[in-house]
Amino acid sequence: MQFFLNGLPIGAIYALVALSYSLIYAASGVLNWSQGDMVMLGAYVGFTVFSILKLGFTSALLLAMVAVAFLGVLVQYTILRPLRERKAPPINVVIATLGVAIICRNLALGIWGPDPQILPSPVSSRPFSLAGVSVTPQDILVLSVGITLMLILHFFLKNTREGKALRAVAQDRYAAQLMGIDPERSDAVAFAASAGIGAAAGILVAPIFFVTFNMGASVGLKGFVAAVIGGLGTIPGAIAGGFFLGVVESLAGGLISSGYRDAITFALLIVVLWLKPSGLFLRKNRQKV
Repeated sequence: MQFFLNGLPIGAIYALVALSYSLIYAASGVLNWSQGDMVMLGAYVGFTVFSILKLGFTSALLLAMVAVAFLGVLVQYTILRPLRERKAPPINVVIATLGVAIICRNLALGIWGPDPQILPSPVSSRPFSLAGVSVTPQDILVLSVGITLMLILHFFLKNTREGKALRAVAQDRYAAQLMGIDPERSDAVAFAASAGIGAAAGILVAPIFFVTFNMGASVGLKGFVAAVIGGLGTIPGAIAGGFFLGVVESLAGGLISSGYRDAITFALLIVVLWLKPSGLFLRKNRQKV
């Protein structure tokens, strides 16, 4: 039970990153390999606002989400939209997002330097006993904020005009266009929401790990694995895949060895791709959001 509870906070981080991958893929069919570096930029912006400007954690979270969301829209309009208009092959789009990731990484290196930074937790990290297991306020904060963001995204997709348009584009891009919906606008909304969610994941994971210019590679890759396991393109699958991967990692590290944790994670990915390539939780329509 202790290992299970320890896996829930990191599972919430993976679920947020997996959500960002799935949301973009469902709306535009693009695999955005710069998403992990949106997590990194969110952590750095949060570190700057919280530790240097001495603003509160809530302000750091909101400002980081807004700033990185703007960057996501910028990437969509200046790089991916022109490629789509020129009918570039999918591999060109993937290479372009890799280029964005490298640019973001080097910008972070130039601005904040190579030394790891520490973002202090806004709550105590001292554990307390709850029903015989050890729990920290930091774990509760990560879970509560992560679940709150997931509920906000669910409300946005189900009850707002932009959210419904995004779902329509995800279901059938051309049919939505015939009904008067602008797919490019929905793509921009998807990129903004995904980048903002990634930034929130970066701030939540920063007090647990150091903030470094290359932290987005590992977190982004784990989030992508969670999205594939749950079913790339489905929001419930991304959430379930993230928590599933977090718990599996914690159990593997605690019951077997922390040195084999990553190997077990990717072995699980291979097994899922072998047995059910579409993912464990994907519905019949791969773009169901």
